[in-house]
Amino acid sequence: MPLTIGEVHTALLLNSTAVPTDTAAELLSIVPGGSARTRQRPIRYAWSSEILTGVDCSAPLTERREVRIVGTPATHLSLTGGHIIQAGTHATFRHDKTGRRRPWAHYLAQPGTLEVLGKASEASLATGFLRGPATESSLDLGAVSMRALDAIQRSEQLDRNPPFRSRRTRLRWSAETSDGEQEATFTLGADGLRTLRLRAAEPNPQALANFCADLALHDWLLSTLLDIVDRAFARSRPTPELIGMLRPGIDHLIPAWLPATNESRTLGAIWQELDLRAGFSLQWQKTVERIRDQLSVGLIEALQPVTESLGSESA
Repeated sequence: MPLTIGEVHTALLLNSTAVPTDTAAELLSIVPGGSARTRQRPIRYAWSSEILTGVDCSAPLTERREVRIVGTPATHLSLTGGHIIQAGTHATFRHDKTGRRRPWAHYLAQPGTLEVLGKASEASLATGFLRGPATESSLDLGAVSMRALDAIQRSEQLDRNPPFRSRRTRLRWSAETSDGEQEATFTLGADGLRTLRLRAAEPNPQALANFCADLALHDWLLSTLLDIVDRAFARSRPTPELIGMLRPGIDHLIPAWLPATNESRTLGAIWQELDLRAGFSLQWQKTVERIRDQLSVGLIEALQPVTESLGSESA
């Protein structure tokens, strides 16, 4: 059963406003001769062409032994709504029965593939990768994604003045293609790290990577909105100040909540099951309702002096 692994980094673009479509395309065309594609529905979205990185390192195994892997993981950059930037890198393992290192032309002809030059089970590879790099010589797809995202954030086209504070998140994932029972295990870790272990009937590695990027995006939206709400309600504040602190969530985050919009039927079913167990949509809905309730209170308080004044005049 093929095993695909990846890591997605998600962050707020370092710009005071959402960038327009043409700027988004320019930002994501960081590879010489590369290009970016865009769409407008159901939300403005831009994504880069495939970026390949050559790696020759140790496999991420649970056992304390070294197995060499060589290949070209694929990175994609995307920009949602003009202000949420993501960099995701993924690769599918293949076992080379010869165990011999081949010329780079061989690996470049198989983009997004890592060949395993030795004995290693899929279970060991998946668990070892989700645990993170054990040594400096171990595979580190997160470092590849981080470099790509940082390259965008350093662009001179950005004013480096984001509209609110937020934290970067990382989703490290493994996906095993299986005709049997489908399942997904999502875990929240420390320092913005999340892990996802997936078993699905989806054979397309890019579709799996897109699903994980969408999950990473909506986890970031929820986590960031919760941080904004927690800071706003950390102490008693005048209503205008409280609404001002909540406004970034209203302007930038709430419109971007569109989970599993472009997923296949297979992966859409996995999202529904995962969402039911993890409660992403439920927590999002309750948080948005809390914000709207506060806006209603603010509106009532703002209208109260006017209502009292009209009542006095009629009396």
